[in-house]
Amino acid sequence: MDPHNPGGQRVLVIDDERLLALARLALSKNGLEVQTATSGLEGLSRLGDSEPDLVILDVVMPDVSGWEVLRRIRESSDIPVMLLSGRDSDVDKARGLDLGADDYLTKPFSFLEFEARVRALLRRSGAQAGRKP
Repeated sequence: MDPHNPGGQRVLVIDDERLLALARLALSKNGLEVQTATSGLEGLSRLGDSEPDLVILDVVMPDVSGWEVLRRIRESSDIPVMLLSGRDSDVDKARGLDLGADDYLTKPFSFLEFEARVRALLRRSGAQAGRKP
């Protein structure tokens, strides 16, 4: 067991390379185990392998859109999902939430706010107290 992550919380971040490095740094410093993917298909594959407590997903992906990845996640899981996107219209935000996202954060964003939203999602899902059976 990692002493910095006693609950064993895992976060899967599916986004471009630049954001992955920043997200890994921010989440790791908060004691979370971070796994990454740079495409929707890679993210779906990792999701099946790693059983994360939270998925952070970009809407615009090179192969399968974040909307489609979210739809596929919701077919079989109620894992918390935070969408990240440069798309900041109310229509896009509503679409993401209606498709089943638990949160929608527009880029660029403050990492202080990002970290707080991650903590809130993990807290509400029960993952902060440890992994669910």
